[in-house]
Amino acid sequence: MREIIFINGYNLDIETVYKALNFNKYEVKLDDKARKFCKKTRNQVDEWLRDDPPIIYGINTGLGNMKDTVLSPKEHIRWNKTIPYPHAVAFGKNIDFNVTRTALLIRANVLARGYSAVRPELIDRLLEIYNSGIAPVIHELGSTGLSDLAHLAELAIFVSGSEEAEAVYNGEIVKAKAAYRSKGIQEIFEFECKEVLSIMNGSTMTQANAVLCFVELEKLFNRLKGRMEKMNKPLFTSIYNTMSFINKNLNQENNVSCDNPLLFSVGEDSFEHVMGCNCSNTQIGYVMDLIPLITLDIAKFIYQTNPINVKNEKIACLINQIDQLSIPSTADSISTKAGQEDHVEFSYGASRKATKATKLLNKIYYYIN
Repeated sequence: MREIIFINGYNLDIETVYKALNFNKYEVKLDDKARKFCKKTRNQVDEWLRDDPPIIYGINTGLGNMKDTVLSPKEHIRWNKTIPYPHAVAFGKNIDFNVTRTALLIRANVLARGYSAVRPELIDRLLEIYNSGIAPVIHELGSTGLSDLAHLAELAIFVSGSEEAEAVYNGEIVKAKAAYRSKGIQEIFEFECKEVLSIMNGSTMTQANAVLCFVELEKLFNRLKGRMEKMNKPLFTSIYNTMSFINKNLNQENNVSCDNPLLFSVGEDSFEHVMGCNCSNTQIGYVMDLIPLITLDIAKFIYQTNPINVKNEKIACLINQIDQLSIPSTADSISTKAGQEDHVEFSYGASRKATKATKLLNKIYYYIN
């Protein structure tokens, strides 16, 4: 029997994210208290959608230049089926399936906070897929770091069970519907008002990649820290403190609400809608830019404290590659959406560079062991 992990949107830490990937040993479920709060906020959305509703962006309106166009609930649900497609423009290689599975878990946890006002059934859908071991096929490139819109649009298509959606199942790429069918999961899931927006708006793919990158770096650091502390304690202390800082930021970002609009309480069972989420994961971009610098220092420590031999030529070459990854992605902010998004700091790019640097450090470590 699998051990149950309950999520509530407040205490999902890096350790839990990593261990939960073992779906043969762990099963993730929505906490009962969180479920009740999700129902409360969703009831408020349902109330707004009854007679003579107020105009609320993303709940009963279109998006972009249709943001002031009111849609009936039936029109909105029908439109939900089309929203992801103009945004699902990611390209390149497939993202590592552990990262895309982790994105399912983190997104479920974000929605479990209740402020996004989605039905608990949507969270259950994400967790049912996650617990089955099925992973979404999502392409690598397409995010500037101001929300992972392209990637999360693909995720929405996958969760809905669309014909185009693909999955990694038993090590092979198959149609998502076929994977669901094999696991006894309902093939089609119909999003209701606001729910597509709540899946797509955020930087969950950046976060998933960042968390798993940090886990791998921490493993390497733990193997070396005894030797490093003995031979170069100032370096050890600096890296240890910086990694603690990164850990704190990642754990915090696992548990934030990051879509628009959000619902906040104005009474026991009454809520107001508020715009203004931070969907760009800015602080994670900043801390991910620190990882190539850390890996570079660790790699140089290995190089300098190892006996000179032919392996060091290989290590020097790898160090040079890490060095090239150390230029901060977040320094290259560029506006998007005709200047409407005036600060886009490429947090997704920072997480990808951090992963590349960590993999190179891993190669260096195994050259000497």
